Amino acid sequence: MSSSVPALEARNLVVAYDQRIAIDGMDLELPAGAFTVILGPNASGKSTALRALARVLKPAAGQVLFDGRALAEYGTKELARRMGLLPQDAIAPDGMRVADLISRGRYPHHTPLQRWTAADAVAVREAMTATRTAELSERAVDELSGGQRQRVWVALLLAQQAPVMLLDEPTTFLDIAHQFELLDLLRTLNGEGKTVIAVLHDLNQAARYADHLVLMKEGQVVATGSPAELMTADRIREVFGIDSVVISDPVTGTPLVVRR
Repeated sequence: MSSSVPALEARNLVVAYDQRIAIDGMDLELPAGAFTVILGPNASGKSTALRALARVLKPAAGQVLFDGRALAEYGTKELARRMGLLPQDAIAPDGMRVADLISRGRYPHHTPLQRWTAADAVAVREAMTATRTAELSERAVDELSGGQRQRVWVALLLAQQAPVMLLDEPTTFLDIAHQFELLDLLRTLNGEGKTVIAVLHDLNQAARYADHLVLMKEGQVVATGSPAELMTADRIREVFGIDSVVISDPVTGTPLVVRR
């Protein structure tokens, strides 16, 4: 269940690549405990915004607050214990086993005097079970299919056990059955108390799973709110440039976008 207290907050955020401004003066609050999906057409700034919120990109101006504290003030391990990121371009070292990669999710919890513990083993085992990657544990990551690799990276994120999870297009490379399986898992984790923030492309998946949406276009936040509030034919035309009819999903009752 979402909270009125923001988990992450961007204030007048500006992000640039070389001389090109990708995000220009963004103000955004992402509620704690929510399942938030960021939507927008290609080159709208979705992934850039997520990377800035995760401190992968340094703002040219403005700031990001995490739990009311400037993101820049967090130590690396401290931040990793509280926030996990699954980027689009995650790459494992050549020849690394699946089990070893997933185990890296426990690194933020280690100290110079205390390395691997029973709690680490439990976290990794539970992450593998949730993502159905236990049977892949001895295989090299670079030998897996795209969909298998994506499940392994999600397992690493789960093993990290951070209360806030950011995922950049996590359904990439997954077939439709595994897309829904992953989104079901994220919704379950959200129901257990995790704040989930994801960039997605599919409007209907976003409407079905998210309780909070952020619509972006040309580096700006166009609107935020619930799927019921934002998934209208006028808003979809404004953001995505397509004519549609929005009906009620016969299974979930959530908005269902049908292109004219």
